[in-house]
Amino acid sequence: MTAVVDRRAFLRRAGGLGLAIVGAPLVTGRRAAAAGDRLVVAVSQWGIETPLAWRSVQAEKPLWDSVYDPLITRDPKTFEYRPGLATEWKSSSDFKTWTFKLRSGVKFHEGYGELTAEDVKFTVEQHLKPDAQGGSAPFFRNNLDRIETPDKSTLVLHFKNRVWETPLNFTQFVGYQNTISKKYVESVGEEKAALHPIGTGPYRHVEGRQGDYHRFEAVPNHWRKTPAFKELVIRRVPEPATRLSGLRAGEIDIGQVFGDYLEQAKKVGLKIHTAPNSACNWVILSGQTTPDREDYCPACPWAGDPADKRSLENARKVRLAMNLAVNKKAIIQGLWKGMGSETPFSYYYYPFHKGYSADWKIPPYDPERAKKLLAEAGHASGFEVRVNPMVMAYAADGPDIMEAVSLDWERVGIKSKRVPEMTSTFGPKSRMRKTNRTHWVYGSPPFDEPVLAWSRVLHSKGAFNLLCDGPYDEDIETAMKELDADKRAKLSSALGQKLYDDYRGVMIGIKSITWAMTKKVNAWPTLAYVPMETNYEFIS
Repeated sequence: MTAVVDRRAFLRRAGGLGLAIVGAPLVTGRRAAAAGDRLVVAVSQWGIETPLAWRSVQAEKPLWDSVYDPLITRDPKTFEYRPGLATEWKSSSDFKTWTFKLRSGVKFHEGYGELTAEDVKFTVEQHLKPDAQGGSAPFFRNNLDRIETPDKSTLVLHFKNRVWETPLNFTQFVGYQNTISKKYVESVGEEKAALHPIGTGPYRHVEGRQGDYHRFEAVPNHWRKTPAFKELVIRRVPEPATRLSGLRAGEIDIGQVFGDYLEQAKKVGLKIHTAPNSACNWVILSGQTTPDREDYCPACPWAGDPADKRSLENARKVRLAMNLAVNKKAIIQGLWKGMGSETPFSYYYYPFHKGYSADWKIPPYDPERAKKLLAEAGHASGFEVRVNPMVMAYAADGPDIMEAVSLDWERVGIKSKRVPEMTSTFGPKSRMRKTNRTHWVYGSPPFDEPVLAWSRVLHSKGAFNLLCDGPYDEDIETAMKELDADKRAKLSSALGQKLYDDYRGVMIGIKSITWAMTKKVNAWPTLAYVPMETNYEFIS
């Protein structure tokens, strides 16, 4: 698709049109159960396809969550903590020591014995490896002193610092500390363990083909929830047309649909499941990082030179111009079919968070002002950017949004060079800040507090760079050291205002995530606010 494409025509027909090849063959697999006992879920994307907590991020959740049990689960309606593998947890008065009591009698799959505190200790300690890239790895590397296991059901974590956020790192969805069998990993090695995960969850892994599908079988009489379906097949189907075709044919039971495909799914009688306002969408403007990173680009118009105040002022003007150039209403109505909103927006700040401000209005569509700002910043003739129109787990319609944004940018002189790359290879580059300053669309998940997300994706020592690195380190550290929740909320709100005012990414809107389901599926209690497929074992 080129710059001469009419934007209105694109928006009319692009609802779900990806850049990948449409019509990939559906996975057949072995027929271990009758059709009525099998649940087939088609996801648009997963991450780098490893279940190991110290190698993984939330992008793996659509694939591996049902194989494991988190220490702390979530209430699907409120997102609040509930006991999981841990029946209780508490901190010392100074928040430097945290003690977890584990549920007894929980067994690993395939005869690998009972889960004990040694398995949790082993899982956590893998994050201390220098090359561990899991989302929680910086937290443990920066704060953990040592772990004690006084008995098989007790885990005591001693930290060098006061860390109020410790439980978050063990929760369903956000924490992603799926406990690994120490015996299994040490006996078969990390590489084999990643290909065939052994957990304690309600489904056990049977077989799979990397990048294609994985098949699971229900664990009878599981302590947490025995699944209604004896067999679960999770398939990677990035093309929305193929997902809808499989749903209509009854070969897929659940699949994410959006845009025109959502309307088609409704017309053919498929049931629609919605997670309202669950993903803040923005375009990541890469290159805003620190001098020690490969993506560091002080000469990039949108990044600026930290040593030159005038350069930083011009970079902010450019970022605001890149926001003003994009017609967000057209994306929400044309691509999302109204399943989203221009809800007041500051990155990772959701309406349910304390300190959320209704004054954070998404910048309006104003291409003329965008041109004026570009000229003031010394870029009257525009400039070229690299964009990756990829499908990712949090933004299944990333190619559509990136194309719409690129077409709008081109109207004000910002030329987009499209460099498609799979998220499985681009994702690790993003974590290492080696994207070659390539922009892409992101749909954020919720955290219990926004500062918890910022410590991972905004701090120069965080696991990822999904906005920028460096400028807000002190603000983040100050908020994270504050033990009083109300005072912390005020600090977070002040930082949210800074982020909003600096236009670090191109704000699109908050999107509702929608799935189509066949009549085989009754209820599905997905997690509130969460933009990804979860709780498969609770599907009836």
